[in-house]
Amino acid sequence: MTRRIKLTIAYDGTSYLGWQTQAKGNTIQDEMEKAISKVLKKKIKIVGSGRTDTGVHALGQVAHFDTTSSLDCSVMKRAFNANLPDSIVVREVEEVDSSFHARFSAVKRQYRYFITDCLLPFLARYSWYIEKRLDLSLISEAASIFEGEHDFKVFGSPMAPGGSTVRRVFICKVKRRRFRTEIVVEANAFLKRMVRNMVGAMVRVGEGKLSLEELYEAVNYGKHFKGLKPAPAKGLFLWRVFY
Repeated sequence: MTRRIKLTIAYDGTSYLGWQTQAKGNTIQDEMEKAISKVLKKKIKIVGSGRTDTGVHALGQVAHFDTTSSLDCSVMKRAFNANLPDSIVVREVEEVDSSFHARFSAVKRQYRYFITDCLLPFLARYSWYIEKRLDLSLISEAASIFEGEHDFKVFGSPMAPGGSTVRRVFICKVKRRRFRTEIVVEANAFLKRMVRNMVGAMVRVGEGKLSLEELYEAVNYGKHFKGLKPAPAKGLFLWRVFY
């Protein structure tokens, strides 16, 4: 009997070339498939909810695979983690209906981006250090411009050539915590580098280098502006996938 298994995975993406298997280097998918195949004694291919870029982290990446193994999910979880590097942890293993698909069943995804103005060694791998304090009121106004359904062609490219660049952003908000500024973005789907480019634009607004009017025109009318650079990958986390 074939079973469909859902995984929830956390990882430190610093040393990986993103999620998806590729010819030129090691990826999260590679490590996951090696560990699962070893435990189940059969070559296993897994399907992820989406691709994360080189250096991007995850708290709640989701994937699935099919197997005829009768191993209990709790046993799988312990065995997978015993065969994975410390930078990758399987947080949950559960059996799901065969209709579940890690990518296509997802209704929205949440990313979080962390910015710090405090130079501390344990924050360096997981946040963007910006020494100058940003204007958070301006960044919050900038964040609200992204909410709703827009053509985000200025801020990213589709996964497949010719694909749509229209996305619906449900939430884009800014929080200030003790050591960091946290930007939360939820959308039905994302383009390549979309969140990092959004954060890069918001930071420029917070620095006074980009006006809210220019950002509004980019989001609503596709008008390009000078100086857009993606925020560094190390501050970005795939936080949660919703089904």
